[in-house]
Amino acid sequence: MDPQSSLTNVYHISGIDDRERGFNRQAQVIAYGDAYRARLRYEALQIEVEFVDTEDAALQRLIHTLQARGYTQLRTQRIFQGEQYLGNQELWVDYPDPDPPDAQSVSWFLRVRQFLGIGKK
Repeated sequence: MDPQSSLTNVYHISGIDDRERGFNRQAQVIAYGDAYRARLRYEALQIEVEFVDTEDAALQRLIHTLQARGYTQLRTQRIFQGEQYLGNQELWVDYPDPDPPDAQSVSWFLRVRQFLGIGKK
């Protein structure tokens, strides 16, 4: 896809990272024709989600990727629409954390270990 024909919107994204530290970075949502891709760089982490049909879907995919890595309390706010600076005009969008796995839900490997008594003292 031709980068000359792309439009980039920039978002603040904030929350708690996988090491339980607060973070606030900029994420980009890049439009290439009718497709959108979100991109985030945070320390050594670089995430670029695959192309989807809408800007919102690209942002959602980025959020889900971060949540799968243990990031919580995520929220976004658009600060640039193309080259137009929006500042704090846009509202923050909060993304609920996924439900924690059930304590009853144990992997088959752990069930076998428990059954055999491996790891118990």
